[in-house]
Amino acid sequence: MSDFLEKLRDGLKRCDVCKSRLLVAVSGGADSVALLRGLVDLSPEFSLELFVAHLNHRLRGRDSDADAVWVRELAASLNLPSEIGEIPDGILPANASGLEEQARRLRYEFLEISAAKFRCPAVALAHTATDQAETVLHHILRGTGIAGLCGIPRTRSTASGRLLVRPILSVIRGEIEGFLLERSQSYRTDYSNSDTAMTRNKLRHVVLPLLREEINPQVDAALCRLAEQATEIEKAIQDTASKLLARCQLDLQPDSCHLDVTLLAGQPRHLIREMFCELWQIQNWPRQAMGFAHWNRLVDMLANRKSVDFPDGIEARFHSDCLLVLRRV
Repeated sequence: MSDFLEKLRDGLKRCDVCKSRLLVAVSGGADSVALLRGLVDLSPEFSLELFVAHLNHRLRGRDSDADAVWVRELAASLNLPSEIGEIPDGILPANASGLEEQARRLRYEFLEISAAKFRCPAVALAHTATDQAETVLHHILRGTGIAGLCGIPRTRSTASGRLLVRPILSVIRGEIEGFLLERSQSYRTDYSNSDTAMTRNKLRHVVLPLLREEINPQVDAALCRLAEQATEIEKAIQDTASKLLARCQLDLQPDSCHLDVTLLAGQPRHLIREMFCELWQIQNWPRQAMGFAHWNRLVDMLANRKSVDFPDGIEARFHSDCLLVLRRV
């Protein structure tokens, strides 16, 4: 068995995917095509019923349309049901600002709808070790904490409870190309991925090759190991912070929470910061505008007892030894 299939088998076990209907997101590129072909090979062993989904973003004109036709034909050749979607004109922004994030949001919405149509509890995505290395490096260069070092999660639950799985997150590009060559399997090439004006493309085609050549030939593996270690540490911190929040919590309402802060005495700063992050997550309060300085300000409040306002109408006020955190709506 090829290295690719061995790693895919291990990935399926780590993602706990077995005896399930599984939607496979297929762009037509090498990574997603290899994932699909590998899942077809392993589907009897894991008792998987496979379905294919492809969203045409219509960003490359005829090439995008040709990708959609190609994926539909590939799915048909493998006797797999497919759902081919298309983004209507005028939905995506005309300029580059926000384009990538908006396209990503629409893609995940489409996958949710497609998974519901086929009654699939899980969706398989073709992120690889190269994607992981790029993501971790990108986070480091922008400035990040431990959570950012975790990179792309191997599994993640959506708001609807569906599971997103990435079973080839440990696979490198050479293993993918080797597997496709063995199968004489063609794939589509998106030449816009070579445009180094985009930050991620610059990391892939300029920065990482330079690091491999000049600093460390195994830099991809090193960044992926860092992500694995950071994930383990972050999980331990989150578990401890959740327990701390549960002990401190006096009253929890949809837009407010009362905390007994006497129980936070002597706790390390990083744990208190994480506890407040957990509170924001539980309350479903926006965290995008909350930077490191904001979380630190919450910790500092415990000593100076000063009321503080935070982004998105969130306030923190002291009442004796009780801290009230609320959102004005």
